[in-house]
Amino acid sequence: MAKSNYNNVLTQLERTLDEYFGKKAPALPANVKDIIVKIAPYLVIISVIFMLPGLLALFGLGGMMTAFAPFGGMGSAGMVRGMWVSILLFVPVIILEVMAIPGLFSRTITAWRYVYWGQLIAIVASLVQFDIFGAIISALIGFYILFQIKSFYK
Repeated sequence: MAKSNYNNVLTQLERTLDEYFGKKAPALPANVKDIIVKIAPYLVIISVIFMLPGLLALFGLGGMMTAFAPFGGMGSAGMVRGMWVSILLFVPVIILEVMAIPGLFSRTITAWRYVYWGQLIAIVASLVQFDIFGAIISALIGFYILFQIKSFYK
């Protein structure tokens, strides 16, 4: 029952975002949409390549900061907890993007949804880090582009 409610919430959110970003927002020109869809798999590959070293650095930095947490300062417990929550949210984004790559080449709706879910998680991660401005800008630009090109994926 809980999974069904979770799916209903995600489906309703997708419909609402599609209404505003896909239908009511000014449409991108068809040639621009086509270019975005063609380069999307490569952009995701580049994104994953750039995220992996960052993730490894976060794990290293997280281990160092956890060791200094009892002493306060830069490794204060609150900062360490926030950082580990961010890392835990960062990992699924990478996994979803890697899972999306083959489907983006073949233009499947499942791949589009993986990128969409990754965008949702990335926005939550920004909010957890209290980067509200970044979360808003990321949501506006990311959702606009995603829902403008959604019709290309079946």
